[in-house]
Amino acid sequence: MNIISAFRQLFFSKFYLLIPTSIIVLACLGSAAVYYIAIKGNSPLNSFQMFLCVAAAMSYLAVLLGQFQKESLFKVLLFAFLIETILLVFNLTF
Repeated sequence: MNIISAFRQLFFSKFYLLIPTSIIVLACLGSAAVYYIAIKGNSPLNSFQMFLCVAAAMSYLAVLLGQFQKESLFKVLLFAFLIETILLVFNLTF
């Protein structure tokens, strides 16, 4: 069993417990990414990166508040987590 299917099973079994946890984790990860993006200045690339980070987090919140199906919510959570992690790692390394 791979990591994503194990996390999917955990997410669906403890759905109402993991909703606040996922919001907190995405907010912390996104704020760290935006912090390191903002340190580098106000270039168009940095503005685009900030836009991507905020859009990823807000898309998860929109799907959550829109009460979409659990499968859609899980896909958007993985997408948002992946985008914010990539932005954070990119700005920490370069």
